[in-house]
Amino acid sequence: MKHIYLSYFLDENTPLYGGEKGIGVVPDREIRNGDTANTKRLKLHNHSGTHIDFPNHFFEDGKMSQHYEADFWIFNHPFLIEYEVSENELILLSKQAIQSIPSDTDFLILKTGFSKYRDEEAYWKYNPGLHPDLSEKLKMYLPKLKVLGVDLISITSFQDRPSGRIAHKHFLGGKPILLIEDMKLDQLIMSPIKIVCLPLLATGLDGAPVTIIAEID
Repeated sequence: MKHIYLSYFLDENTPLYGGEKGIGVVPDREIRNGDTANTKRLKLHNHSGTHIDFPNHFFEDGKMSQHYEADFWIFNHPFLIEYEVSENELILLSKQAIQSIPSDTDFLILKTGFSKYRDEEAYWKYNPGLHPDLSEKLKMYLPKLKVLGVDLISITSFQDRPSGRIAHKHFLGGKPILLIEDMKLDQLIMSPIKIVCLPLLATGLDGAPVTIIAEID
């Protein structure tokens, strides 16, 4: 067995939705300046890099970071589906594609390949998004699905933000499917055996960076 990261390391070059900047890793104390240890100060938006959206992101009374038990974050039935995309497309999987996903899937990974533009403006400016109707289909056919992860900076296409807001509400409302955006999927060529997904443990968050480790053959 082998383990790989499905998360990106955060740094000052991490792309953010809308082309924003704002991640900082700033020296605090340094041995070379006579301090006894090296320390850093971190500055980041809570929706930075590979991150998860909790229901509170779009619902005032929705669950936040502290409302999930530890065992929620262990996924024994992940499944990878690949889907070729175009810029600005709103992804709506066919009924046939959805029915090909095992019914016990708890973590669905949608690999589009759009991450090849991650170092370019197109990654955030012309990113595909998810169609608002996709959530209903997934909830109908995949009753055990807890998380959907994508290799897109957001499920909201920057060129169609109104549809993206609706899609977020459809996924995160009712029996929610949590959303993980900006996943690192370049090394993933088949469904993982198991996934461990660890959000930043801070109280009161509507979303948080996550470290995702996949067990693969």
